[in-house]
Amino acid sequence: MESQVKIDFVSVITEGAINQMSSPVDEITVTQKGITVDGLQDFGKAMHWDTTMATQVFRTTKRTLERHAKEHKPLSLNISENALDVARLATLGTGYFGNVERWNKWLTTPHVQFGNEPPQSVMYTLRGREMIKRIIRGLEYGFTA
Repeated sequence: MESQVKIDFVSVITEGAINQMSSPVDEITVTQKGITVDGLQDFGKAMHWDTTMATQVFRTTKRTLERHAKEHKPLSLNISENALDVARLATLGTGYFGNVERWNKWLTTPHVQFGNEPPQSVMYTLRGREMIKRIIRGLEYGFTA
C-alpha cells in the first residue's frame, strides 16, 4: 500500500513553476504561457492514468499532445486552465483519500450524486469538478458519499 505522502499536483503539472499555495496572478501567468505536454505527462504518471483517461479529463486529443510535444509548443489557455483545475482537485482528492490509489478508486466507482456514474465521467467539465470538490468537502465534515 502506498504511504500517505501529500503530493502537490499543481507543482507536478506546472513542472515546479507554481504550487498549491501560489497566488492567483501566478496561476494566470502560467496558464497564459501554457502548460507543457511534459507537465501533463508527469501528472498522468503520478496519477497512474493512461493516455485515454488523461485526454478525456483535459479535454484534448492524443494527436494534439503529440503535435505540441513534437513542436515543443505549450498547450492552449483552455487546456492549461483545465489541467491546473484538475491538478488542484487531485491534490484535494488524494489529500482526503490518503493516496492516489484510493482517490482513483473513488473516481471510478459509480455514485448516486453523479447519476450512478463514476465521478471521473464528469471531471472534464468545470461544473463536474465543482461537484466533486463539494462532495469531498462534505466527506471531510462527516457527510457520506
